Amino acid sequence: MTSPVENVAQGERKRPISPWLQLCPPGTVELDLRFGPVGAAQLSPDGPVVLLDQRARSRRRLRRTARELGVVLEREFVVLPTLDRPMVVVDDVEEAIKYFWTAVATVPPGFAFALPASACLGLARLAPWRWTGALAPARVVVGRRR
Repeated sequence: MTSPVENVAQGERKRPISPWLQLCPPGTVELDLRFGPVGAAQLSPDGPVVLLDQRARSRRRLRRTARELGVVLEREFVVLPTLDRPMVVVDDVEEAIKYFWTAVATVPPGFAFALPASACLGLARLAPWRWTGALAPARVVVGRRR
């Protein structure tokens, strides 16, 4: 596994590598839809691609962009809380989302708002699993251009 910081020229600011790129093959192109539309010219044919977005309705936007670019999606992830400061990256499949809400998500002890936070967590555990991916704006999709 590579270092979590890119190698950059001396004197330049070091930017952390996205955690999902650690799981991708070398040469993977990361395209961030937060900064505007992306074009097929940025991609190599048959190359691995990571698309990311953090705005409302990101699931729909990422899938549409992948389709327009000819990218076949292999995995979809929900990133919590944000793309810039990811603490949890959860596969957007039923088993992983349910496991996250039942075994990982918790309210810290002594938290001033423990009762309301516990109520919100209880509601999240009862909600349909697809709501997590639909409501959480930060998403990452991994695929390959065909």
